[in-house]
Amino acid sequence: MNSSVGTQNMSQDLPKQRFERIMAETLVHQPYKEDFAIGTRIKHNSAYNTESDDTSAHSEELKQLCTKISSIWKESVEDMEKEYNEKTQQVEKSWREGIWNNKWAKYLEHVHNTIQVKLNDLSKTPHDTEVNIAFMLSYVISVFAMFIEEVVEDATRLGKM
Repeated sequence: MNSSVGTQNMSQDLPKQRFERIMAETLVHQPYKEDFAIGTRIKHNSAYNTESDDTSAHSEELKQLCTKISSIWKESVEDMEKEYNEKTQQVEKSWREGIWNNKWAKYLEHVHNTIQVKLNDLSKTPHDTEVNIAFMLSYVISVFAMFIEEVVEDATRLGKM
């Protein structure tokens, strides 16, 4: 009966298919590349049932900050991708893509989510939020330099060059 042969071939192909599917899914949905969004709650003056001037001013500042941070973030991510590809071009492609998707992309997603939370924290002024996020972005860039060094060192050590 040929079913055991078919099962054997199928079981050998499954990990490859699963890996390709995971890589395709990762490439399709990259939450860390999305714009940031403000989900502010508008406080109303109960006496007049109108938006308070302070909240309105903060809302506009937060919208502008959100647009600014989204632009800076996207440019930074594009620069990181470009630098990563340039500095790891000698590394085996599937291995370096796996490291990016399984390590750095997850880190970027975490940072993206943290920035999103900070942008929606109405207890801070827009200025304080901007300063805090600027600090985070500079930290991400410095960590990225170390990440690339580690990837190249690991690739060399593991014979992935």
